[in-house]
Amino acid sequence: MRSGDTAALGRLYDLALPRVYGLAMRVLRQPQDAEEVVSDVFLQAWEQAAGFCPERGAVMAWLLTLTWSRAVDRQRRGRRQRLEQPLHPDGSDESYTPGETNPADVLDRLGNTQAVQHAFRALSPAQRTVIELTYQEDLSQPEIAQRTGLPLGTVKSHARRGLAAMRAALMADGESE
Repeated sequence: MRSGDTAALGRLYDLALPRVYGLAMRVLRQPQDAEEVVSDVFLQAWEQAAGFCPERGAVMAWLLTLTWSRAVDRQRRGRRQRLEQPLHPDGSDESYTPGETNPADVLDRLGNTQAVQHAFRALSPAQRTVIELTYQEDLSQPEIAQRTGLPLGTVKSHARRGLAAMRAALMADGESE
C-alpha cells in the first residue's frame, strides 16, 4: 500500500473488514453508519499508508484505533443533531404531562448529584475544564485541544485522570455507580 498498490489495499480490506465493521457496529449499532465509518477508515488508511510506522504498532491496531475514533465522532455528531431538533415540532403541549415522582428517588438522585459535584470540585482546573467540555458541550477530544490550546495527548490525560479521580472519590463516598 505504501507504494500505491491497490491490490494490497484489497487484501487488507478482505482481512480486516470483519473486525473493523464489527467494532463500528458495536459503537454505532446502525449498519448504514457502520458502513460509512468502514469506508472512511479504509480511505484514510490508503491515504496515510506511506506514513504508517510499523514500529509504533500492528496494522490491525492502527485500523481499529481509526475505526473507534471515527465511530465515536460519528456518534457524537448524531447526538448533536438530535439535540438540535425541536422536541415537539408541531407545537402541541400534549406531550407534557406531569409524572409521578417518588420522593425517595428524588432524594437519592439529589444525593448522587451532590456527591458528583463534590468529586468534580476536587479535580484540578484543567481536568474540570476538559470534563466540562466533554460532557456539557459534547466536544470531542480534538475539538477540546483546539479550543483550549492544549496538546491532544494532554487533553486525553486530563480526561482519563479526571474521570479516574471522580470514580475514586465516589467509591470512597460509598457510591457504586
